[in-house]
Amino acid sequence: MVMGMMRQPIPNTAGQAGNRLVIVDALRAVALLGIVVTHASTGFLVGPPPAADFMRFSELDRVIAKWVPILIEGKFFTIFSFLFGLSFAIQLERARRAGKPFAGRYAWRLLVLMGIGFVHSMFFGGDILMIYALLGLLLLPVHKLRSRTLVITALILILNLPGLVLGTLFLATPTQTPEQQQAQTKQFERSALQQFEIKTKGTPHELVTLHLTESVKNRVFFQLYTGRLWITYGLFLLGICAGRARLFEHSEASKKFFLRLMVASGVAAAAATVFVVLYPASFERTLRTVVYWYVGTIQHSLLAAFYVAAAALLLWKPAAAAVTRLLAPMGQTGLTSYLSQSAFGVSVFYGIGLGLLGKLGVAASIGLSIAFYVAQLLLARWWMTRFRFGPVEWMWRSLTDLRAHPMRHGGDRAMATS
Repeated sequence: MVMGMMRQPIPNTAGQAGNRLVIVDALRAVALLGIVVTHASTGFLVGPPPAADFMRFSELDRVIAKWVPILIEGKFFTIFSFLFGLSFAIQLERARRAGKPFAGRYAWRLLVLMGIGFVHSMFFGGDILMIYALLGLLLLPVHKLRSRTLVITALILILNLPGLVLGTLFLATPTQTPEQQQAQTKQFERSALQQFEIKTKGTPHELVTLHLTESVKNRVFFQLYTGRLWITYGLFLLGICAGRARLFEHSEASKKFFLRLMVASGVAAAAATVFVVLYPASFERTLRTVVYWYVGTIQHSLLAAFYVAAAALLLWKPAAAAVTRLLAPMGQTGLTSYLSQSAFGVSVFYGIGLGLLGKLGVAASIGLSIAFYVAQLLLARWWMTRFRFGPVEWMWRSLTDLRAHPMRHGGDRAMATS
């Protein structure tokens, strides 16, 4: 099914505004909703909780805390990563049509993004921009490969086959003694409590120091242990192929493809989700644990594929046009919106702000963050009626081109006639 669409580019039809695919912007906004809910479910802690019942003050908190990891956590980062690869393909095609060089400018663009991500990571330990920039650079050597090659490679990585192999090989390594395991557990608990104390009571200097040291190690470990590093790269590759095939340009072929994808991924995701609910992964050192963990990792991608297909089909319906128009501006300002969510989380939950981390339950934290998301939607809509770029997007583009781009609509014409 995927290979067939890769071989048959879809003709350019509707679903565009200017040079942008509105559906892609709308999907990016949907992904940002899932991301802010994911972070809010742990009070933007981004690290080990200080206690097993952290932020669970009511039965509603406990129910939501159980289902967010199953239905939301990881799925919308997956969509965000896929759309990053899709944007790469769109930018490459635009450069080709304009007859402009691409590789050098794109590499510099990613280095600028890495700088933005570094500043972001100083205050928030969940930064993904630096990882995106690093993996994005690895797209340049492979972007000319055939789509079939990229799809096969992408599926191997997204289905986390490297992780399955590594997890199986790990079983052959020497096991720890009970004393070593106990000491490691105590060290983990001490580290979790120390990080929580800094985020709730620490000074800005202590927070930045934590994020540039311990949080970096935690992030690297998480990326490797879960396979998220190569899964993200696989999603980039799949996004490139989707861009080449013009899957998000509104056409009957696109709708048929996404309908088939929704059914296939929905069935597979439902089976994987039931498995995850019935057999949650543990830390036991057995082949069964490796299999349980593996199913849990691919459940992210299966459910994300279902969400993308269902959202695309829904947002293409004429009755959903108003929703699409509401979401699209936030997708256009995706980088600004993503960073704004981190600023919201730090200022509301951390000790350098309002200090609500650990004081609000899961339900209240998510409710507050959804309210912030709605405010972001309205602000983005207001902003994009007046300006060409989001604030951070403007800075990113201006630093990439080493010149200040005009912010207001019609600014290029005004500069040309001045």
